[in-house]
Formats: sequence, C-alpha cells, structure tokens
Amino acid sequence: MADDYTRGQMDISEHKATFSGVMQVSVFSTLIIGLAVLYLTLVFGGGIGWINSLIVSAIVAVAGGVVMKQGALYWVSCGFLAIIAVISGGLVSVLG
Repeated sequence: MADDYTRGQMDISEHKATFSGVMQVSVFSTLIIGLAVLYLTLVFGGGIGWINSLIVSAIVAVAGGVVMKQGALYWVSCGFLAIIAVISGGLVSVLG
C-alpha cells in the first residue's frame, strides 16, 4: 500500500479550493465584524454622532473592500448594515 504513493503525484485541487474558500470567509467575516465594532466604538465610545460614525465606517468599508478584493456579497452586506444603522439611528434621534 505504501508502495502506491509517489511524492508529488496527488491531486490537491480540492484542497486548494477548500483553503481558498476558508480564507475568503475569514477575510469577509473579519471585515464585517471590524466594521461593526468600528461603528459602535465611534458612536458609544467616541461620542461621535451616528451619521458621522456611519460616514467614517462607510469610507473604511469601501477601502477595505477594494483592497481585499471583495465580491458582491460583501457590498450587499455593507449596504444592509448601513440601512440598519440609518433606521436605528433615526429612531433613536426621533424617540430619544
């Protein structure tokens, strides 16, 4: 059985695809979580208004997405998070 193995002859295309997928998910998750933490830190820790915090977070999101070459799912997720921030910030401004 060990005689059947020849070094360098194994097909590793599936291994490479899996590794690439894991790295893409890791980068995507890190960027999204980092943006959420940045926004919340600016709003609650920095005392900056929610609109200014959203603008700063959007600039960082665009820079991070371009540098890390993110796909459509990243941009949709950032848009969804921005919509949530606008709705929640608007509600707090009106009700608070």
